[in-house]
Amino acid sequence: MKKAVNKNIKYKRPTWDEYFLKIVDSVGSRATCDKGGSGCVIAQENRIVSTGYIGSLSGLPHCNEVGHDMKSGDCARTIHAEQNAITQALKFGIPLEGATMYCKITPCLACAKMAKSLGVKRIVSEKS
Repeated sequence: MKKAVNKNIKYKRPTWDEYFLKIVDSVGSRATCDKGGSGCVIAQENRIVSTGYIGSLSGLPHCNEVGHDMKSGDCARTIHAEQNAITQALKFGIPLEGATMYCKITPCLACAKMAKSLGVKRIVSEKS
């Protein structure tokens, strides 16, 4: 038996930017520092090649386990979501030439420079 389709309801398919920005939120839910909670997705040719979230360096204790290490208003225990996504790509030999980086907020200057120096062509942020 065929299911009736209501042709009056318009489905709005998200753009690629909207799609990847929604995934940024899911990635950010893995954050181990409640001071940020942001995520980052790096895509090439509309395929995800790397993700990252704000958190401690691999193998070190997480803020949500041992507390924050605050220095000048920032948690020194963690790395930015963008740094995490970039280093994950590099760790597994994934070149970022021509990629697009999707972020919750506009990356800091250091993260933006790092991304651009590795060939990231666009940075898309949900919030400025």
